[in-house]
Amino acid sequence: MACGPTPATPKAEVPIELPRTLDLAPAAGLTTLVEAHPRALLAHAELLPLVATVLPEEQFQVFEKRHGGVDPRQLEDLVVASYRSSRTPERSEGSVANDEPITLVLARGDFDPARLERAFGERTTRVSGRFVDRPGGPLSTVLRLEGTSPSATANPTEEHDELLLLGRQVVGYETRTEGAARVGPLRVSELFALRKLQRARPALAAAPLDAASRALGDAPVRVFFPGPFEGETAKGLGGLLRAATAVGIAVRPAAASPPGVTALDVAIVLLGAWNEDAQRTGERFAAIVSSMTREDLGRLCGLHEPIRGPDLRVGPQVLTLEATIDARKLASGAHAATASQIGDIMKD
Repeated sequence: MACGPTPATPKAEVPIELPRTLDLAPAAGLTTLVEAHPRALLAHAELLPLVATVLPEEQFQVFEKRHGGVDPRQLEDLVVASYRSSRTPERSEGSVANDEPITLVLARGDFDPARLERAFGERTTRVSGRFVDRPGGPLSTVLRLEGTSPSATANPTEEHDELLLLGRQVVGYETRTEGAARVGPLRVSELFALRKLQRARPALAAAPLDAASRALGDAPVRVFFPGPFEGETAKGLGGLLRAATAVGIAVRPAAASPPGVTALDVAIVLLGAWNEDAQRTGERFAAIVSSMTREDLGRLCGLHEPIRGPDLRVGPQVLTLEATIDARKLASGAHAATASQIGDIMKD
């Protein structure tokens, strides 16, 4: 009995090979960057009740329903960055100028691309474009969507929204006011993902935030502000920002806590060419931060009564303040101060 040819075994789909999530955020035009690792942070079980204090379970459920099944607590990485808005030179006479920043969100986890696409269509007033920039299966397709939605500001223009799906691994989202530059940071993120950019640098691989990142070290939550600081911003920290090149903040579960206390270690770095003025500037830096913690919000969050510190370390280019704070007081104060705003954010 003759046998036919053996059917070929289908090749397994290879997921798209991506850089780390942080390396998808471009440096150019950056004003603020927040990096978090929710899953790793919440592996510390003692922090779970504090998250519930700030964000009740029902708000997570609302967010998950509106965002294609995404639970922020399950994300491996979350990057939220703000960029200067670079408006196109063409603007009709009488139109309103807008200096609203461009917001970029990058998240890594395990996503359902079809659900995310449906959710994008439901949240926008109009989907204006759908582009398959790299065809493949569910693990390797690169899909980009564009749409418009009502502006959240008093400005009468609409917002331009973009969604980027990199297989099932990474989701990118950008929102900017209509009239901003046609190509925003999300398109750069896509080119980074596809390894098509050689000269452009990710945010923490370029000065000054490369040095700020090294000074802070790894942490489950980090916040960065790159200089130079100009205008009203330069008046921050009692005017110290005029000479600063960057500011960074890191938050970690405390290495050691008093019995029965959930604590966090917080470090703040101030970068600049301090040189022989490092000690004097560091002491001024410490005094200014201490004064800020005694203001209303600082007292509300218990920052004026740290468990340990603040301790100052000075170097020619880096000034560092470190303290251990009561996480329960911080969560309670954050809830009291921001409950309504966070609720609105989770519904968006």
